[in-house]
Amino acid sequence: MSTAQAASVSSEDSLTHAEAPSPSDVLIGAGGDPLALGVSVFAIGALTLGMLFVGVFPAGTAGVAVPIAIFTTGVPLPLTAVWGIIRGQSLLAGIFGTVAGLFMSFGFLVVGLAHNWYAIPAADVPAAEAAYFIAFGSYFLFLLVPSLRLPGIYTLAITLVVLGLGLAAASELAAAPVLAQAAGAVFLAITFLLFWLFLNVHTAAVGMKPWPPLGKPLGTPSA
Repeated sequence: MSTAQAASVSSEDSLTHAEAPSPSDVLIGAGGDPLALGVSVFAIGALTLGMLFVGVFPAGTAGVAVPIAIFTTGVPLPLTAVWGIIRGQSLLAGIFGTVAGLFMSFGFLVVGLAHNWYAIPAADVPAAEAAYFIAFGSYFLFLLVPSLRLPGIYTLAITLVVLGLGLAAASELAAAPVLAQAAGAVFLAITFLLFWLFLNVHTAAVGMKPWPPLGKPLGTPSA
């Protein structure tokens, strides 16, 4: 091989190595905020329930809550939980995974009771619905303790969830529509807080200063 040919081969070899892409690490879930999805669909579900419980629309329209509870809110929330798990945010994953269960089971509860899937006598339906509200209300009651280390808006929102679910359960057991309306008003208040949080998360997502503020934690840091 001549000196010119050797130089040509060496040049081509160097160019090939220069153009070959170097391997790079792919960090799954390295960025983004799961709250951007979770808070959005949670707010839509809470708003729907609030309007229905208050009685903004006729009772015959209650069926609209089923697709919203199951598909709009229930299905995306597990994605939020998985996103949180990937990022190592266990509390977020636990909360949104449980809230997904709340909305999806609500949808199937409404459909199942309407079609007698669970063979619950009509006289016992209020008690069954009350059991549903009490079960999830108990979860949120205990969630108040770790929420004290989070910004104040979370503790306030969880407190309202406990109150709303408690009023909903009482409305079923006491057959008192006024309590159901009160529960709806609380759900609408929760919706307001969720959209407040929505603005904070999404202003940060587009590079703005997070706004509005979420408040200081109500609990004191451990020593």
